[in-house]
Amino acid sequence: MKPTIAETIPMKNNIPLPIECLIMDNPEREDTWERSHMHYHEYIEILYPLQGDYGVLVNNEELLLTEHSLIIIDGMVPHTTRPIHATDNSHNLFCVKFLPQILYSSKQSVTEMEYTIPYVFQQLNGCHLFDRAALENSGISEEIAYITKETQNNAFGYELALRSGVLRIFTWILRYWHEHSEHPEYFIPNNSASQMLQTTQKYVEANIQTATLEGAANACGLSYSYFSRTFRAYMRMSFTNYLNLTRTNQAMRLLATTEKEITEIAYEVGFSSSSHFIQIFKKHKYTTPKQFRKMCASNAKNAMFAVDVE
Repeated sequence: MKPTIAETIPMKNNIPLPIECLIMDNPEREDTWERSHMHYHEYIEILYPLQGDYGVLVNNEELLLTEHSLIIIDGMVPHTTRPIHATDNSHNLFCVKFLPQILYSSKQSVTEMEYTIPYVFQQLNGCHLFDRAALENSGISEEIAYITKETQNNAFGYELALRSGVLRIFTWILRYWHEHSEHPEYFIPNNSASQMLQTTQKYVEANIQTATLEGAANACGLSYSYFSRTFRAYMRMSFTNYLNLTRTNQAMRLLATTEKEITEIAYEVGFSSSSHFIQIFKKHKYTTPKQFRKMCASNAKNAMFAVDVE
């Protein structure tokens, strides 16, 4: 087998694509792994054979992905696929890849966080396979047809349509796991933990410039060490990472809706310097504040042009 490669995220207008949809038609015959490339990327990936069967190699485990079954693979997990018994016009494979951030926002309610966080922060041990029987009457095939049509039409706002389709598939997956109790590690915070998360969210939003871990612990009436451990256990990230993400999201709104200088925005949302702000922004959003603002201006101009034309 060829060496494992790291795939980069494709760009559009210098901004990383949050979702990419591909239909791989009539692949070159590849009944063995010798010509396959193991690869990995930051995307979460969903594969669904529309026609034909496929082998999927995830880490060192080979799985059979039959026609109209589905596999979901975590980000940064090495994997590859191969058609099985391929002949002319016998195979095509639906693939949708999306950044974990489309499932998670610091502005979500605590209830939404309870659903999304265990998945977004990669608690599913690499991948999960849903066979054809599990998908019966699930509506997944209709969602895949919807995502495919939106991708092909490429109409104004299609990115929102892709996101809505992915979220509906993700909702079905969550409900399936909940009903079948297949993931005991997938847990929902108890009442006291939910109250702590809600209090923390309110504290950070009200004190975006000055919020600290110690301040959040005090707001919750908890010791520094207990708060830190409990927050990380439920949120799957440190309080510092959560604070940076919240500040970055607030900065996005200011970049898109005001003409304030980037340095001014950095200080307004609580960063000590513009260089630190740019570093954190790029880490969470895969682009710089300047590039993000330029994209917002371009999209607004296109939208105004569309209205004028009508």
